[in-house]
Amino acid sequence: WRAAPPRRLVGNPTGAGDSAVAGLLSGLVEGAPWPDRLARAVALSAAAVRAPVAGEFDRATYEELLGRVEVTEGPAA
Repeated sequence: WRAAPPRRLVGNPTGAGDSAVAGLLSGLVEGAPWPDRLARAVALSAAAVRAPVAGEFDRATYEELLGRVEVTEGPAA
């Protein structure tokens, strides 16, 4: 699988990895399929990068990005 944000983002990457893990785990807890989990991870991570303060995110930014994350399935390993 591969997931990518709709555009290159500029901002503070502090906390982006933690946000990605949070997105993956929220999808896992809810039983979401892998594409949805990955989309959440990328959107939440990107929203965290865009936030002016590390460790925060704007929900509207997250939701806007979530609908635009491109998730594709790659070849089997």
